[in-house]
Formats: sequence, C-alpha cells, structure tokens
Amino acid sequence: MSTREPTIYHYKLVRKLALRPETKYSYMTTALLGSAFITAFYGWRGLLWTAVGLLVMSAVHAVVLRITIRRVDAPSGRRWTFRLDWPWIGPLPIMDTSLALFRRLHFHLTLVGFCVAGLFYPWATPPLLVALVYWHIWLISPRVTLLMQVRKEQGDGILRLSAEEVSYYHI
Repeated sequence: MSTREPTIYHYKLVRKLALRPETKYSYMTTALLGSAFITAFYGWRGLLWTAVGLLVMSAVHAVVLRITIRRVDAPSGRRWTFRLDWPWIGPLPIMDTSLALFRRLHFHLTLVGFCVAGLFYPWATPPLLVALVYWHIWLISPRVTLLMQVRKEQGDGILRLSAEEVSYYHI
C-alpha cells in the first residue's frame, strides 16, 4: 500500500494552509471595530463615510484587478470574480491561479489602492480618507498575509483558495 499525495493534473501538493475560524472571526471583528472607531471619532457622518469608503475601495480593487489582468494575462480573467467568503472578500480567483500572477496583481493593487486614496485628499472629507485607507488595508490584509506565508515558494506554482484552506501546488 503506497501513500499518495493529492495531485492536480501534473502538480503535486506542496503546502496546505488551514484558515482557522478564530482568524476569520478576528478579521470580521476588525471590520466592526474600524467602523465603530470612525463612527465614534467623526459621529454619524463617519458611519456614512465608512460605508461609502468600503464601496469605493471595493470598486477600485475590482477595476484595478480587471485592468491588470487584462494587461498581464487576459485568458485568466475568466477565473477571477467577486467573492464574499471569509476571509476572501473582493475580486479573487475562483479557480487555480499561478502564484506569480497572484503576487504581481496584488503588488499593483496595493500600490494603486493607496494612490487612489491619496488622489481623494484634496476633495474628500477626513472621515472618507480614513475610511478609504482603512478599507484598503482591511481588504488586502488576508492576501498580504497569504503572500507572506508563501514568500519562499517558487512563483511557477499554483494557488487554490477556498474558505477553509489555501493549497499550494508545484510541478
């Protein structure tokens, strides 16, 4: 009797990162705490701007990823969609995606997200600016955490994201 490791086509499972429920709940708790802080600091207008900031930053993430995917790897565009499963909230792959592409897209997303928040500076109210920066960091934090966990892995591997775990495959 031989021990077989899971394979996808000709890829071999290298790492499986479990997403603990405590981590998911703390992630959602930070969303509530951030909203509560902005509301406490700026009043009820802060709550309104918090909601607007979340919508704006979600739209910015979707547009940036759509444009970057179209420019970098057009065929993989069909594999990305807007997800709402904890902690994967926002535009993310629904199928397997290469680690190199995931890294590249999120590098662009991190930079452009902060730049867009900065572009609002001359016209936006302080609660909106705080909300934009907060929601940008909140939306990308699980992805950055994942990228830090697989930073030593080779870029030609494959990532599979699910609500319970992240799997990394390699040839």
